Amino acid sequence: MDLREAIQSSYLAQGLLDSHLSSLCAIATCQSFKGGEEILRQFDETRDLMILASGEAHIMTVVGEPIGLMKPGMPMGEVSFLDGKPRSGTIVAIEDCEVVVLPAEPLLKLLAESPEMCAQCLKNISRVLCARLRTANQNLAALMAIEESAPSSLIH
Repeated sequence: MDLREAIQSSYLAQGLLDSHLSSLCAIATCQSFKGGEEILRQFDETRDLMILASGEAHIMTVVGEPIGLMKPGMPMGEVSFLDGKPRSGTIVAIEDCEVVVLPAEPLLKLLAESPEMCAQCLKNISRVLCARLRTANQNLAALMAIEESAPSSLIH
C-alpha cells in the first residue's frame, strides 16, 4: 500500500500542504486485517487515529450488530484521539482491510509544532464528527417516530 496516497485520499488530508502530508507519512504505519477481525475494540485504551485505506468494515453495536459501514478514506478512532478516553465503539473488517495508523503521541506532537496543520486537521475531523452526529440524530428521530406510531399494546 502507498501510505502517501492513502493519507492524501482521506478526509484528514483535505486542505493540507504537501509538507504536512510528508510529516504525516513520516509517522504513519500500515496494518492489515482479515475479514472478521476486529480493527478497533470498544473500551480499549488506545488513542491512535486510523484511516481505512482499503476494504470495508462494520461499526458494531454493543450487542454485535452492524450499525454503520466504513469505506476507504474514512477515519477511525478520532473520538478517543480527541478526548483521550477509551474507544467508543468496535469496528470489524468485513473483508481484508489495510489501515493507516497515525500514532497518537507523534501526531499530537506534529500538530503542536504546526498550528496551521493543527487547525486544518481539527477542522477536517470536526466535519466528520458533525456528519456522524447528524446521522445519529436522524436515526434517533426515526426510532422515536416508530415508537410513537406503534400501538401502545406493542410497547408495554
